[in-house]
Amino acid sequence: MAKAVKEKEMKVSLEALKKVIQAYEAYPDFLPEVVGAKVISREGSGKAHVQFDINVIKRFQYTLEFWNNSPNEFCWKLIESDVFKTNEGKWTLSSTGPNSTLAKYELEVGFGFFVPGFVTKGLTESNLPTLLDRFEAQAKKVSQ
Repeated sequence: MAKAVKEKEMKVSLEALKKVIQAYEAYPDFLPEVVGAKVISREGSGKAHVQFDINVIKRFQYTLEFWNNSPNEFCWKLIESDVFKTNEGKWTLSSTGPNSTLAKYELEVGFGFFVPGFVTKGLTESNLPTLLDRFEAQAKKVSQ
């Protein structure tokens, strides 16, 4: 299993970033590896089950459950996958100004088959800065 944590000061409002994080079906619009996202169910308090189709080396599918621990903390955990054994994490957001948000992204992934630790860690840690940049760019786009 690999764990990664990354913080970034984003030049977007807290509300704009929250909207982008919870607009799961729009992920394919700004995350190129996500080729499909379908909300299976959505309940109150931010709870949702979302099925993702991902294309990274090969195409695969998995389902995550999302929920809010607080108004500015968005968590997820794996429900079903033939590739991942673990996929869980959270966003923790705090406003640092009218158009500035500190975003902390935490991720833990494990695969259902052997993948060397350095490969798993490289996949998670090396992709995090780009992932955060894409969420920031999308939040800027939706707030215009």
